[in-house]
Amino acid sequence: MHLGGNEAGEHRNACGRFRPAMPCSRNRQNGQALVFGIFVLLAGLSALFFFFNTGQLSREKTKLVNVADAAAYSAGVMHARAMNFAAYTNRAMMANTVTIAQLVSASSWVQYVATASISPEGQSIGDPTRYMAFFPGYMQIIYEGQLLKWSLVDSQTLEMLATASDSVIHGVLMNAQQTAYGTLPLRRQQVIADVINANYANDGTVTAEPLPSSQVAYQQFVRRYEGDERGRFADMALIAAKRDDFQKRRSWYLRALYPRCTAALLFGRSDWLDRRGGTELIGFDEWKAVDTLSEKRWMPRNKWDPFCQGLAEHPAGWGSQSAGDGSGPLIDPQHYDRSLIVNPGSTALAVMASSSDWDYKGLPSFYDLSPATLGMDDPRMRFAIRLRRKIEETTTSEGRSAIRSSARLNDYKATPAGGDELAAVAISEVFFERPDISSADCTDGSRMGRRNCYGEDAFGRDREIGSLFNPYWSVRLVDDENLLAEARAMQGAP
Repeated sequence: MHLGGNEAGEHRNACGRFRPAMPCSRNRQNGQALVFGIFVLLAGLSALFFFFNTGQLSREKTKLVNVADAAAYSAGVMHARAMNFAAYTNRAMMANTVTIAQLVSASSWVQYVATASISPEGQSIGDPTRYMAFFPGYMQIIYEGQLLKWSLVDSQTLEMLATASDSVIHGVLMNAQQTAYGTLPLRRQQVIADVINANYANDGTVTAEPLPSSQVAYQQFVRRYEGDERGRFADMALIAAKRDDFQKRRSWYLRALYPRCTAALLFGRSDWLDRRGGTELIGFDEWKAVDTLSEKRWMPRNKWDPFCQGLAEHPAGWGSQSAGDGSGPLIDPQHYDRSLIVNPGSTALAVMASSSDWDYKGLPSFYDLSPATLGMDDPRMRFAIRLRRKIEETTTSEGRSAIRSSARLNDYKATPAGGDELAAVAISEVFFERPDISSADCTDGSRMGRRNCYGEDAFGRDREIGSLFNPYWSVRLVDDENLLAEARAMQGAP
């Protein structure tokens, strides 16, 4: 007979089986996973702390780099605008200088017209039977010559206009250029500070500084020309003024229908009118214009010359005007379309009868690229700025974060090269390039949309070379290994 469990010394345990009396094995495993969980939790907390620090550090570095780029670009924009401003003011000074040259030319021409209307020789050449082509113009001279002189020269109208243009040059434009150049370093630093403050408001402090080689980059790239260094402006002023042929030469030649001495016809000779005139820049500080008209007549050399083989000059009209101190050469044989050589008599009268010199301060001092920069085929100016931010200013656990590092919990720290701060370097480049141009601006229509083809068409070069007489300066961000090496050396990094 089978006996029950109790009778056999066995009992049903908690596991539901008949076992000898002993604790259940399931109760013996309780609590062992907790130890593993604690280690996992500690590892997770460490990882979380690590990722927090890494994220905050990445955020700080990214922001510092972006702000450095923005600051460098803003400084570059200021450089480009300063160069374009210098170009616009140079053009404005050039326009006013050419205006003065034109007014000097007009005054000289009016005086020439006035003398031709009243001089005896001037009246004699008005004979329509000898100078038929000149007669209509002569009638204008007779009726308007003196009126023009009174309304434009004697009333000082032309002189006042020239003085006003000179005042704009020396009283406004030159001062504006000097102010823009002299205050640029201070204004550039203020712009950089504004960019930083806009990005780091209530977020700690950042130190910004141009690299030493960039501190004076603009002053080395651009310079002021004055005194005897104004040759470049003088050359351009002459080119600009003489694009108007009236400034370059006011000359013509007219042969008489017959000579006064009829015997000269036997040799096929006849009298003629010779008109000469032009406007010149004397040195750097004087514009001078001369206008002359003489009749060349065949006359007897002596009483034994019946065939009139001698030639004489008869001044018919003359005028001259100068703006400046009058210290330059009185007359140059090659100037004024060779008036002194062709019409020496009327030229001498023009100089002697010249009205008083206008008050003119001369060609302006101006800003342009430095001589070394002008010698470059592709002048560019680079400016590098370095931003520094102390680790203690960052939002990591080493800085201003509420979560602090602990030797037991965390030993992950930023290790910036060369010290206890983060640094970022950005470089801007100012370069010259005309905007896209259409085929109408180029001789060859196949180059439509090609940049700077004006240089090839006008100067026979691949591209137009930059200067501060054309306002096509732009800016961009670039890399420069030399400037980056300079920044690393300042940081103490290899």
